[in-house]
Amino acid sequence: MLSRLLILSLILLTLPATSFSQTFLRGNIFMYSNDTPVPGASVTNLTTGKTILATPAGTYVIEARNKDIVVFSFTGLTSDTVKVEEQLLKTGYDVGLKEDPYTLKNVTVTSNYQLDSLRRRNEYSRYFEKGPGITGGNRPPDGVGISVSPISHFSKKSREQRKFRKQLLKNEEEAYIDYVFSPVWVGKLTGLKNDSLRQFMYQYRPSYKLARSLDHTDMIVYINDRYKEFIRPKR
Repeated sequence: MLSRLLILSLILLTLPATSFSQTFLRGNIFMYSNDTPVPGASVTNLTTGKTILATPAGTYVIEARNKDIVVFSFTGLTSDTVKVEEQLLKTGYDVGLKEDPYTLKNVTVTSNYQLDSLRRRNEYSRYFEKGPGITGGNRPPDGVGISVSPISHFSKKSREQRKFRKQLLKNEEEAYIDYVFSPVWVGKLTGLKNDSLRQFMYQYRPSYKLARSLDHTDMIVYINDRYKEFIRPKR
């Protein structure tokens, strides 16, 4: 018995350390046209559902494994998608984002967000609708009391659907913030452009809760107040 334990211990010690550790994809996100960094760009691992934001210098580090799908996006720029490979985990992956030629057309149509939101709701309706949960949909009025269904609730498929639903709701919130805090509108109000505008958008991007609490006039006041802070000379 003791010899078996020793053999097992030796096998565990000789296994590669990477099998027990996390792996990360890292790199730089920049404008394809002029190589300037894109601070605050969103980096989402669609496989795991995790999202991080690029640093003010445009760098990013996100947990990822071989064959994971990672998306890089920023308001007003065309998204980039990559399928992670072992080599990228070693060398890193730099992303050049291009300007989205349709951004200006989208922000001039006030109903686009509502139409896009309805389209997303219809397209992913089965994910937005809350499932039966752990009770399997049975309630006391059904005549059979509460029937616990842990098999269906904790199955891999159910867990993945709940994770995907949370990601869809998060994307919906981010889309609303982009709608009321668009770079084109902020640029017109502040006169900021290029790197200064991207830095302002990243630094003062409101939370979803704040964006929902402000009407059009309040949002203008919010942007103007933040602009005063932004241009105030630092001591």
